[in-house]
Amino acid sequence: MKKWIVIGAVLVVLGGLAGTGYFLLGRLGGPSDEMLMDPSAMDVGGVPVEVEMGAISSVMVLDAVVEAEPGEAVKARGGGTVTHLWVADGAEVEEGAPIVNVRVQAETAPAPGDGEGDAQAPATTETTLYAPTGGTVSGLDDVLVGDVLEPGAAVAEVAPDQFRAVASIPANDLYRFYEDPEDIMLKIDKGPPADACEFLSLGTGGGGGGEDAGGETGEEGAGGDGGSLLTCRVPSDLQVFDGVRGQLSVTTGEAENVLVVPVTSVRGTSEEGEVVVVSGDGSEEVREVRLGMSDGSLVEVTEGLGVGDMIMDPVPLDPRFDVPGAGDTEEDLMGEEG
Repeated sequence: MKKWIVIGAVLVVLGGLAGTGYFLLGRLGGPSDEMLMDPSAMDVGGVPVEVEMGAISSVMVLDAVVEAEPGEAVKARGGGTVTHLWVADGAEVEEGAPIVNVRVQAETAPAPGDGEGDAQAPATTETTLYAPTGGTVSGLDDVLVGDVLEPGAAVAEVAPDQFRAVASIPANDLYRFYEDPEDIMLKIDKGPPADACEFLSLGTGGGGGGEDAGGETGEEGAGGDGGSLLTCRVPSDLQVFDGVRGQLSVTTGEAENVLVVPVTSVRGTSEEGEVVVVSGDGSEEVREVRLGMSDGSLVEVTEGLGVGDMIMDPVPLDPRFDVPGAGDTEEDLMGEEG
């Protein structure tokens, strides 16, 4: 008996909640019978939000790997014979220090008035090859006085005692780089505290470490994904080792006292976009706007809106792209069939 009383009470409560829900929907405009039968038919739109002034600081955190700074070759551009070694392999040198002397023979034309075929003895010149940068000399172990070098041959290599950090940036994230970053912090996993890392370059494949930067191959953000490499100089007083991993915190842009709106209220987040402006009488207008930087949550509006304007957030779906099945993969469709 008690069991049926409890069940009856539960049914009464559920019935009351259902009735209340129907009453609230009626107060909000009333659903059609089709909407009640198919909840997916209900279009839950955005709400008007006010355009305000604010500040944006766009910061990205990227996986990075530390590499020894690559060396520069000491080349015998004209070839020749090695006559003197100024330093030994492993020596520390400054930029411009002498490394190797090379003797080069130059062919000469026949002397005027001599018989046909007679020629002067070949002239020789001795050239000193200098260190193109400061650092440690390597590659001289196999070089001996008397060795003959082909033109353009590398006699040795000088590598600076420096390290750099390299991070891979997915191609689509390049939209967030508005200028060369000036504020980069490097944190080494299980290493010393974070320190500033001087920006060196941002380009495709220019920094090396394409397979390792950003994690193992195949992970999100790993090299080879069509993105670019960000490279910065590790401070000389920060103890690191070739191959250690860490993270870069990169400030890609900052702006203060600018118009900002939620990124969810704009179709598009780079250079140009569309918003839906709501007027005082409730009418809506699709308006094109010019965009500045974004921090992932807010985006700067440089043209097209003013303080106090009301726009829909989130922006309504774009009927040109948000159509049934547009984003379904083959696996999704097979799963639906199953």
